[in-house]
Amino acid sequence: MVHKDGLGAVEIHSKLLRKRVSSLLDLQEILANRITIDQVYVPDAKTNLDLLILNNQVNDFGYLFKFTNFKSCYDSLVLEQQHKNLTNNNYKTSKYHRVFYNLKVLYFKNPSKASSKLKTIIVNNFYKHINQNGVLKRIHSVIVKIYIGLLTCLSGVRLFVKNIDFRADVWNHKFEVIKLFKGDPKPKEFN
Repeated sequence: MVHKDGLGAVEIHSKLLRKRVSSLLDLQEILANRITIDQVYVPDAKTNLDLLILNNQVNDFGYLFKFTNFKSCYDSLVLEQQHKNLTNNNYKTSKYHRVFYNLKVLYFKNPSKASSKLKTIIVNNFYKHINQNGVLKRIHSVIVKIYIGLLTCLSGVRLFVKNIDFRADVWNHKFEVIKLFKGDPKPKEFN
């Protein structure tokens, strides 16, 4: 979409998140609390903050990697700065929000989200080491990538067992699939 006064990126998705977290995002609530800017409906600030955090933690695997995403942290700071009364109740109930704020506080001071509990101090110290120690960061990344690979593989196996069309497609491209399993860096494109 191109506007005469500016350019903006629009990315269309069939789902907001790769994983269902319906307890954290209620579509009816999002639609009820939307606001209008220049005759366009957009989510309110609280919803934008939730979407920002959940996109970082769920879609970008931030929850698993425990790495600080500075763009997401900065965007959350801007949202919180623009809306001083913005409170996020999901911090207490959502593991994704807790990890995001615990990582964020390592680099950006936010006294309302900081905690002096021993467990939080230990967890934050662990996150700090994962984000700053090169060797520990690489080991943790490898472990998480193996975990994500196993989950992806299990999803593929489940799809293979349940979906006859997928099985037929795999059979038709068996040589490319074998190359993928062997780790061939340049498999032929699937048609």
